[in-house]
Amino acid sequence: MIRKKDFKTVAAQLRDHLAPRFDDVDVQIGEDIHYKGVNVVITTRVFDGLLPEQRYHHVVRSLPPEFYEKHLRGGVVWFELAPKQAPLDYMKMPRSEDVAKKADRIEQRLTAIGFNDRFAAATAGRADTLSRDDFVVGKRLLAELGLSKAEIQEAALFFILRGSFCDADLHSETVPAAHAVEDDDD
Repeated sequence: MIRKKDFKTVAAQLRDHLAPRFDDVDVQIGEDIHYKGVNVVITTRVFDGLLPEQRYHHVVRSLPPEFYEKHLRGGVVWFELAPKQAPLDYMKMPRSEDVAKKADRIEQRLTAIGFNDRFAAATAGRADTLSRDDFVVGKRLLAELGLSKAEIQEAALFFILRGSFCDADLHSETVPAAHAVEDDDD
């Protein structure tokens, strides 16, 4: 929990930690800014087009763990906003928990269309250049495989549910797991 007298100091420190990753970052900390309680509001153009859990993940990954644990671990309501995004629109955005009950069906669909093999082929030898922000290659492949925008969003939420937040994560976490299963079948 951040004490009221520390809002400005912690906001400045948070901005300093995030600026190398998000060059246009704006940070506000205060009571009841958008929701009841202490709000941490982070705004950057990098969040445009990203799902809420991707945004939060990218923020937390950019912070020293001791800073996060001391100031931000609990007792705050997070808002990671794209510029000009209404907080209410952000709160209504889908989360991975929204697809948890459909996870088996989504996984079966991805397997049936050969997504993991296509993703592995498309990203072979490119691990260092894959997006660390979004599923750029993943979404493109899903569209090429005939999925609708809604299905692509569900797939992205499924990837997040399974611990991948971007193409780089998907490459290191999902693709090797698929090949391990294939190796077990030999």
